[in-house]
Amino acid sequence: MEKKELQRYLMLGGLIFLVLAVFVYQLMLLQISQGEYYKSKATAGSVTTQTVAAARGEIVDRYGRPFTINRASYDIILDQTFLPYGNKANPVIADLIQLMESMGQSWIDNLPITWEEPFEFIEGRESDVARLKSYVGVNEYATAEDCIHWLADAKFYDLGEYDAATMRKIAGVRYEMARRDFSLANTYTFAQDVGVLVSTTVQERGYMLPGVDVVQSTNREYVNGSLAPHIIGSIGPIYAEEMAQLREEGKLWSQENKQGYKGNESIGKDGIEQAFEEQLRGQSGERRITLNAQGEVIGDEITVEPVPGNTVVLTLDRDLQQVAQTSLEETILNLQKTAPEGEGREADAGAVVAIQVGTGEILAAATYPNYDASTFNQNFAQLSTQSPSPLYNRAFMGEYSAGSIYKPSVSIAGLAEGLIQEDTIIDCGGVYTRFSDYHPRCLGVHGPRNVKTALQVSCNIFFYELGYRLGIEKMNEYSAHFGLGSKTGIEVPESAGQLSSPATREAAGDVWGPGYVVQSAIGQLDHKFTPVQMANYVATLANNGTRMQAHLVKSIKSYDFSETVEETEIQVVDQVPADPEAFRIVRDGMIMATQPGGTSSSYWTGFPLTVASKTGTPETHAYPNSTYICYIPAEDPEIAIAVVIEKGWHGYTGAPVARAIAEQYFFGKPAAEEVPNPGQLLP
Repeated sequence: MEKKELQRYLMLGGLIFLVLAVFVYQLMLLQISQGEYYKSKATAGSVTTQTVAAARGEIVDRYGRPFTINRASYDIILDQTFLPYGNKANPVIADLIQLMESMGQSWIDNLPITWEEPFEFIEGRESDVARLKSYVGVNEYATAEDCIHWLADAKFYDLGEYDAATMRKIAGVRYEMARRDFSLANTYTFAQDVGVLVSTTVQERGYMLPGVDVVQSTNREYVNGSLAPHIIGSIGPIYAEEMAQLREEGKLWSQENKQGYKGNESIGKDGIEQAFEEQLRGQSGERRITLNAQGEVIGDEITVEPVPGNTVVLTLDRDLQQVAQTSLEETILNLQKTAPEGEGREADAGAVVAIQVGTGEILAAATYPNYDASTFNQNFAQLSTQSPSPLYNRAFMGEYSAGSIYKPSVSIAGLAEGLIQEDTIIDCGGVYTRFSDYHPRCLGVHGPRNVKTALQVSCNIFFYELGYRLGIEKMNEYSAHFGLGSKTGIEVPESAGQLSSPATREAAGDVWGPGYVVQSAIGQLDHKFTPVQMANYVATLANNGTRMQAHLVKSIKSYDFSETVEETEIQVVDQVPADPEAFRIVRDGMIMATQPGGTSSSYWTGFPLTVASKTGTPETHAYPNSTYICYIPAEDPEIAIAVVIEKGWHGYTGAPVARAIAEQYFFGKPAAEEVPNPGQLLP
């Protein structure tokens, strides 16, 4: 071998030795000097956090008796931390469904498609169907079969290996998971409030169901689901449109906003549940889960304790609310059985509101027909198509002509403006003859009447003339002071109603004429008031013209009642510009309306307190409605009541409802029940 060639081999060997030496050095460095560091990096895995929901605050009556309660329950959840990813989760979901079916346990499924072939859209779920079609990306005319076909496609859930029934059930779960924003940070509630046997069985089979867990939760329940459901409201899942609104308001969960909403939460949908969502919701806690490199849980702890929501104390008296609902329903059903055809037999709906005169606190507010909040979700399709609608809150949203219950307001205006005195006489001959081409009639021939006796018998002629003297602008000025034709300001949605005026006639495509003012004076034409406005109006009459702020919420308490978070202040919002003498005169007339010779005297026979009342029979396009107002005791008023019965015909048909409420308020005994402060109003 030549010398030069030997040198080349020696140089190559030296180079290889040097490279190997460097590798050996690096290997020793990694394994010995920095071994522990890299070992910890390799086995550290990851840390993820989950939100721990807070117990929702309760809703109670003025004595602390609950309308809603929270009951400890068990929910089955899917956890993305352990669930196979994407469509690989289908076998786990299928096995879980099969287990649920074997135990007779239902689960959450809001897909608006029937469970068996031929697949059809579920009736009454039109908005849900439209949402599904938008999600799948099909045309408006697509069928349920089309939607199932696309959900089963690999583009969505890849369910081709399953039979049609199983495919439909898995699709229902996967669709709801998508709508509820299922993710690593957001578990999905598969089934709520499962029994002990179901929860135990699921836990025992956990090794077969990766990603399936049972967690303790709180279940919202109604002590009596049919008691004030329009006021209490409901909670439900957060859906796409609500998520968009929450996102716009900056209320969605993020690392920077850990009190934001997640897709698996519930939210107030209506009533007090919605209006006081922020107070009721509470503050979420946080759970930290540590995983190793193999995805195994090596740590699980609550790092932030959840804080339960506050309790909303309503002004409602639960017993009075029950009496209001029962008496309203019984009165309407009795009219259907006993009243002559065309004179009350057609009555099918109504509302009643009772207010405490000195405070503006709403003591009861009932609507008929009613519904049960406990079964609302199951019965929604039927409820939404029923007529008259039980979902419509007539007490706060219904707008009705007042009829003759409007006459006390006109009386106050006439007395305050000096257009009549206590002894001013207007003769009733049965027909109003001031106009040459318009002669409205009275329901009787009452002869000479002053304001008190006109109120006693509800003489139209007297109030036609008084309304003519006042004019529409002056009448409406006093009506506005009474709060008629405008929202009361209660804490839940309500209608504003309206007052008759040239503007309302113009909006109806008509021109204001001289005869319209006299129609308006007896509560007809375009006057439209809600029952809660009517109740606040009669409370203002009882209060000598001082109008209080009507309200439903008495206070906000901490969850355990140990702290008062907010207190609703008693507030005067207006004063009718009339002296106490005017109210005394009108009061006398309303007392006479309840005594012998008055329009509702027979309904108060034997009642031990003096009642000031007024009946009304506003005409409608079909059958006349019935309106009734009263306050008690007349000399020192405590409670004011307004009743409306649709198609009730005679104004006095609402009097039995008012009497039942008055008897409970003055002489009834609260139902025995343990409350935080038994027998005492919550301060």
